[in-house]
Amino acid sequence: MNHFDLYYKILSVTDTICDNLIDAYCCAILTKPFLDRREKAWLTGGIYAAIMFIFDFMPWYINPMSAYILGAIAIFFAMCLMDREYFSQKFFLAVTFFCLRWQAPRIIIYINNEIDKIVNPLLVSASLGERFWFLWSLLTTFIEYNLFCFLLLYGAVKCILFTYGRGREYMGVKELLLLSLPSVSGAFSYGVIRYYSYIYERDTGESVYALYGSHDLIMLLFTILSFAVILVTTYVFRQWKTEQEEDRQRQIFSTQMADLQNHIGEVERLYRDLRSFRHDVGNHLMTLEQLYSGGEFEAAEQYSKTMKKSIQNFSKEISSGNPVTDVIISGRKKEMEEKEIDFSCSFHYPVESQVNSFDISIILNNALSNAIEAIERERFDLKGGNHISLVSNRIKNMYIIEVTNSYKGIIKTDTESGLPKTLKTDEGHGFGLASIRHVARKYLGDIEICKEIYEGEERCVLRVMLQMEKSFYN
Repeated sequence: MNHFDLYYKILSVTDTICDNLIDAYCCAILTKPFLDRREKAWLTGGIYAAIMFIFDFMPWYINPMSAYILGAIAIFFAMCLMDREYFSQKFFLAVTFFCLRWQAPRIIIYINNEIDKIVNPLLVSASLGERFWFLWSLLTTFIEYNLFCFLLLYGAVKCILFTYGRGREYMGVKELLLLSLPSVSGAFSYGVIRYYSYIYERDTGESVYALYGSHDLIMLLFTILSFAVILVTTYVFRQWKTEQEEDRQRQIFSTQMADLQNHIGEVERLYRDLRSFRHDVGNHLMTLEQLYSGGEFEAAEQYSKTMKKSIQNFSKEISSGNPVTDVIISGRKKEMEEKEIDFSCSFHYPVESQVNSFDISIILNNALSNAIEAIERERFDLKGGNHISLVSNRIKNMYIIEVTNSYKGIIKTDTESGLPKTLKTDEGHGFGLASIRHVARKYLGDIEICKEIYEGEERCVLRVMLQMEKSFYN
């Protein structure tokens, strides 16, 4: 056997190993931001490399496209087993990597074919030796196929990471279809083209490449277009998601402004009540003075008792330690009394903390509003259970606000937001809980919504956890 045959065989094996290692590295880079630990990304890449090595060196032949599909499936299941969240996102990553993996080498191969059409006739006419052709194969293999293919695939992965951005996040079915459709359609179209090319060559004994001289150029343009569509679709998707988040933030801000207007209205009402009470106190004192000066002591005593009772009724407003939260809770308490809803309150404002009273007012206003609406909506099913409670607790460096309301229904959670689904369809509705969570995360906290047996009754419980300064508890 010619020793150059051995060299070509070694070159082929080395090329296969390099291809698999390049693919595994790019796979790890692509999946790293979407797994909870970076070691899992490298393990995913290693699993992909191991699968492809088996397919490359097993004694029987397997179609390359089938091997790539099985490799993508292995990536998907490996990620799902190691990190059992956001399965739709992992499916998108597996499909996208599969498509980029076959497109990048195809682009390089078609470009190389066009170059060979120009260069090879010149080299053949020069009657160069076998050593030269081996060195030429060595150069083209590692420069054109390995290096350029790596740069193209790695660049595409970086573009996906740059445009997609956020890392681990929920991906809905519609979003998955939008992002995966370019990859799936491109791969399917290429598979159809390859299938009919194979059928033609099998039946006629002639190569499509030889029959149509522009075939490589057309396939190059097709592959580049498919490659670009994936990147552009990912970029457009991220821009769309960003605009959605900005709209959501604007709506939350609008809701907070509406809350502020309600707060101002409550403060104005309280101010009017105070002015009226101050005016009434002056009249009461004048009346008492006239009664005493006229010697009507019994009437004056009776009048003073009536006046004292009136003052006590007026002073029954909530005293939470902050005037803003006092107004909010008092207003909601009055609304509950009008709707015949029992209300118990043990709320204390964290006076010495750095928490903003307006942020607390957003939490209270939205939480109590949602509780009242839930009672009103479920009143016929509750059968007398019309209770709302408001409690605050401090546990080490956590400040917890807990709002409960009678509830016998089932809490249905929206898979995208993680919040209960709203039954309200009017514009502006459905942002109360989002506003509460927004405030909680501002203080490195979060919210919890669940059903519990509370004081012997089924209730929906909303817990808002805020992280306070440690000095607050010293």
